[in-house]
Amino acid sequence: MSTVELDERLRELFSDERLDLPAPDDAVPRIVGGARRRRRTRAAATGALVVAAVLGGVVVAQGLAARVASEPGTPTTSVTTVRPQALEPPGYGSFRLGMAEDEVSRHHGFQVSPVGPCRLYAGSETSFDLLVSPRDGVTSIRLPVNTKTPSGVGYGSTLEQLRRPYPDLVMTGDRAAVAMASDWGYVFEFERGAVAVTRIEKTGGECGQGG
Repeated sequence: MSTVELDERLRELFSDERLDLPAPDDAVPRIVGGARRRRRTRAAATGALVVAAVLGGVVVAQGLAARVASEPGTPTTSVTTVRPQALEPPGYGSFRLGMAEDEVSRHHGFQVSPVGPCRLYAGSETSFDLLVSPRDGVTSIRLPVNTKTPSGVGYGSTLEQLRRPYPDLVMTGDRAAVAMASDWGYVFEFERGAVAVTRIEKTGGECGQGG
């Protein structure tokens, strides 16, 4: 019942001539005012309970998160940054380091000659060749002239240009070696200050350096 309805109902009741005692003139305003105060009190109490419940939930959630984070064995996430150069493949075209000689021999256009215990598969005109070991398969790939690595350097690049994608290269005489992984890397040979030959080589291969 609204306060307006309550006010009207009380006025009708107190004006009833059947009442033994007449009601004071201020009876209705006092009763209506008391009803309003009780409603405000209930509303304030309800609001306080809601706030307390929300705050309590936040505190419990924070406490639970802190406990879980501090418990031994809680899995954690670590972020590892991978340089693009680490994704470069140890191969060129259809050929890759470790490819067996019988796979290489299926490709035509090579001149084959012995080099120590290994065999050199030399391509015509492009200076592209493969050094193949009977034990390790392909141990060296000499890239064709004008070829670049996936990082955009190679034939014609200067030492400074090589260092941008491969800052850990090691220069020995006119050769720069770049370890790309524990078992392979690049070898760049310089002529007149620029790269003339680029090889992909297996680390510790029995064939030694490519031709």
